[in-house]
Order: sequence, then structure tokens, then C-alpha cells
Amino acid sequence: MDYNINLSEDALMSSPTMKEIYKKADLLAQNKASVLIYGESGTGKNHLAEYIQRRGSSPRSPFIHVFCNAVSDQLFASELFGYTPGAFTGASPKGKTGLLESAQNGTILFDEINELSAENQALLLHFLQNKTITPIGSLKSREIHTRIISISGQNLLDMIQEGTFRADLYYRICVASICIPPLRERREEIPLFFSHFIRQSEKEYGCAGREHRISGEQMQKLCALNWTGNLWEVENLALRICLSDQPEAVIEDYLKTEQHFALFSPSPHAQAGQQKNVKPLKEALRDFEKSYIENVVSHSGSLQKAALQLGISYSSLCRKRAEYGLVRPKHVSSMGQRVP
Repeated sequence: MDYNINLSEDALMSSPTMKEIYKKADLLAQNKASVLIYGESGTGKNHLAEYIQRRGSSPRSPFIHVFCNAVSDQLFASELFGYTPGAFTGASPKGKTGLLESAQNGTILFDEINELSAENQALLLHFLQNKTITPIGSLKSREIHTRIISISGQNLLDMIQEGTFRADLYYRICVASICIPPLRERREEIPLFFSHFIRQSEKEYGCAGREHRISGEQMQKLCALNWTGNLWEVENLALRICLSDQPEAVIEDYLKTEQHFALFSPSPHAQAGQQKNVKPLKEALRDFEKSYIENVVSHSGSLQKAALQLGISYSSLCRKRAEYGLVRPKHVSSMGQRVP
């Protein structure tokens, strides 16, 4: 989920990649085709959806934002389709207009559509197939004309393969698609975003009189980070810089923290690649044990000493080495002293 990152189009369209994305958005804004926008959190997906609405033929038409992961399964139907007065226990005596009807002749944005349960995917698909709704408690259907824009933080095609997202729903919501790349794939934009967010923070928090420049050396280091939080992360650091009377120290502390995390947390891209090549636990444990035994034996000088260090018997060590096909290094004796 992107929520609202306060950005101007000039800031967002600062690279050839993003200019092409917004050029495509301009074309899509001229029709009512369903659009799927996907990418990591904080890349500006919400902003792009709102841009498509503003650039369309009816920029003042309704724009309804549905947070799919914030609506419970039990309430999704009543929120989407509405209900008549007293339709169920706890229902408002005045009834309620559904979100789809509120978006009549406008746009409805399904944010984090990948979070919809199987049941709610079926409900949404039914509407998309029939273009009608029937409020809970009513026998009368109503025709709805609204544009559908969906946002996903996950690859829906992967979810279809896993059986967690409906293929028929995917083809209804994805007549056109736009992928926004993460910030680490467009690093040339990072200095521009810092400049934008620092000016924005200075104006919002009244700290424009301070010196908030980032040195060239520090900016070079910042550009080399993974920025897993994308624009959120840049905005957060820019604000911290503005609110501090020692901005250089803030940046240095941040760099140290991020570099520490980088040692233990690979980038999302690397993690995705690793997930596709995960070994079964039993196989991974065998690989570790083989490597560990080989390393201890190599540094111990003798198999007898290695067995003691490993906390196993000499015969067990020999058996494991035979099992893994390990050859005794020339400098290691079977028993006693290290071979010279």
C-alpha cells in the first residue's frame, strides 16, 4: 500500500523510465479500460492511479479508494454493494450506499487487491461480469458504470500459479498494466527526491532557515543503498534531516544502520531469487554439516582432534566423512600430531 506520498509530477517524471510510465498513463486516461498498477510499497502506485483519474475526460468525477486489506471478509459485500435499512443485525436504520454505487460514472481504486480472500474475489468478479449490484436486503439490481483501477504489491500471475488469485478475475482487472520499478533500479532519481522532500519538509515544519544540504560524498553513499522502503524511506530521512540541528550526523547514523542491515538482509530482488531456489531443509542441513566438518578438520591438524572439537567419536567422524566423500587433507593426520 502506498497511501499518499506528497509528490509533484515533475519530481516523479525525473527519469526516462518514469516519463515513459506517465506517458502510458496519459494514454490510458483517455479511455475506461481497467488498469492494474503493480510494484513494491512506496513506489508511487497510488499517485499514478490518481494521475490517471485527473488526466481523464472527467477529472471531477467520483474517485473511490477501497483498501482491500482493511475491510473484513464479513463486511466486504455490505461495503461494496451497500444495504437497505435494517437489512441485518447491526445495520444502520438508514441503510448505506455501497462503494461501487458511490463511484458511479467515476473511478474505483482497489488498493492491495492481492489481499482479497477467495470469497471476495468471487464477489468482485460477479460485479465485473454483470456490471450490476444488488444491495443486501434488496431484490432490485442497479446498473453501475465505473472504471476499475487496481493496485497490487505482489505479482498476481505468480499468485495465480500458487492458486491464491483467480485467473478470471485477473483478466477482468488487467486490460492494461503498468509496473513501477523500485527506487534501486532508478538511482539517478534519488538526489531529486531528496531535494523535493527536503523543500517540502522545510515548508511544512517551518525549518527553512537551517542548512540542509547533503554533501556529494554522502549523496553518493545514499544512492548506493537498497531503499527497500522506496519513496517512503527517502521522505522519512529527508524529514529527519530537516528536524535535526546536525543533519550530517543524522545521515552518517542512517548510513551505518542501513549498511549493518544490508549485511543480513538481502534486497527484495535477491530474496525473490532465493525463494525460487530454496532447498529442502534436510538437504540444506546435510550441506551445512558436510561444509562444517570439512572446515573443522582442515583447521584441527588431526582427525582425532577434530572429533573432540565436534563433540563426536572418532569412528562417527570417519563414518560421516566417508558418507560425504570427504578426502583427508595432506596436512591433517588421522591421529596425533599435525602433518608437517
